[in-house]
Amino acid sequence: MDRARAFPHFPALATRRLVLREITATDCDWYLAHFSLPEIVHGQGFAAPADRRAAEGELREYVLDLFADRGGFRWGIALQHDPALIGSIGLYAWVDEPLAQAELGYDLAPPFWGRGLMSEALDTVLDFAFGPMGLQRVEAKVLTDNARSMRLLERAGFHREARLFESGEDEHGQRVDEFLFGMDRVRPDS
Repeated sequence: MDRARAFPHFPALATRRLVLREITATDCDWYLAHFSLPEIVHGQGFAAPADRRAAEGELREYVLDLFADRGGFRWGIALQHDPALIGSIGLYAWVDEPLAQAELGYDLAPPFWGRGLMSEALDTVLDFAFGPMGLQRVEAKVLTDNARSMRLLERAGFHREARLFESGEDEHGQRVDEFLFGMDRVRPDS
């Protein structure tokens, strides 16, 4: 797939309650505040940005360059009638060979937990992954103590496939186990 031709512009998505839009450099203050929340830091397994300069670097590396290099997408999540970002969801580590697949990552500000918003965003992103992106598989790695994230993936149809021993790090840089979840595209003829 010629990714630059297939996706010349960042694809905005929408659900009944949400807008999934491009995160830009102007969202740096949101990035710093959001990825400094203790619940987000713990769930993601990496330390908060040290300051605004560090946040700018992370935003560039993990979000802006991801799309610029056509290695994936990271959408900002906002409510339909409020442009303030409340989280993000993305597909990264996109490969075409030997199997078209990508990894999934997501986060949501704690005041918005328990409303089904991330499930709504996830369903839309999976439709995009298995549709326009042409993926055959989506994987997610979850820290073994992140029960909320595991339930989200299982409700969406992912299967827990393996325990990856000391494959990740927690927010303190300590090696920790993760669970690998996977979802394969269901072919219409199967």
